[in-house]
Amino acid sequence: MSDEMSKEILEELKRINEKLDQLQTSKGLSTPMKFVAILLGFVVIGPAITILVSRFFN
Repeated sequence: MSDEMSKEILEELKRINEKLDQLQTSKGLSTPMKFVAILLGFVVIGPAITILVSRFFN
């Protein structure tokens, strides 16, 4: 193989590795899931903590 062809293959492999790295990075929660998490926090977790704290101080 010629030196030039080896360089092209190397560059293509580098691009493929960069794309794979981007696919493997964690992306976090999507926007709808963030709203669901906030809603769940206010509707379920918030009142549960409030009840527990109020019983603790009574």
